[in-house]
Amino acid sequence: MVASSGCVPARPGPRTPSPDTSNPPTRADAVADRSRSLFAQPWIWTDERGAPVQLSRWGGTLLVVTLVYTSCTTTCPLTVDKLLRLGDSFRRQGRPATFVLVTLDPSNDTPEQLRRFKATRGLPADWHLLRGNDQQTRELAGLLGVRIMNESSHIIHDGRIVFLDPQGRLLGQYSG
Repeated sequence: MVASSGCVPARPGPRTPSPDTSNPPTRADAVADRSRSLFAQPWIWTDERGAPVQLSRWGGTLLVVTLVYTSCTTTCPLTVDKLLRLGDSFRRQGRPATFVLVTLDPSNDTPEQLRRFKATRGLPADWHLLRGNDQQTRELAGLLGVRIMNESSHIIHDGRIVFLDPQGRLLGQYSG
């Protein structure tokens, strides 16, 4: 079931990615994905500086991943606030972690827009904001168990934060 809280964009326009409703992820899929490494995926993402990156770049450390988009006014701001608190907690405990936020709206969230979002939200300099193509964004959402419903004016999605081990395998998730 898709989360009932939606993200209403600040600007109108088509939203991507479209969900694959023919084969939505199930709880069993999420459990099966625990043994799969996201680092094995061939995806090339673009970071907020416009540089190409792969998720495997951050191998060897705990990886905290979530899907957001910059024009969201409901779910995403709450998720980002949770991430900021989580990051503060990790720093206080001396637990190293890499934070990666992937946009659900790659057609509108350009590297410049991601940089602006990072600055206005006060995100730490060492956090990474990524955008990819529609297909890899949908695939990542599916592997992480994030459900998306694309409506004409906004994207409804889970506010899920996913934890990956140093080898890129699912450790757990925080949904809220």
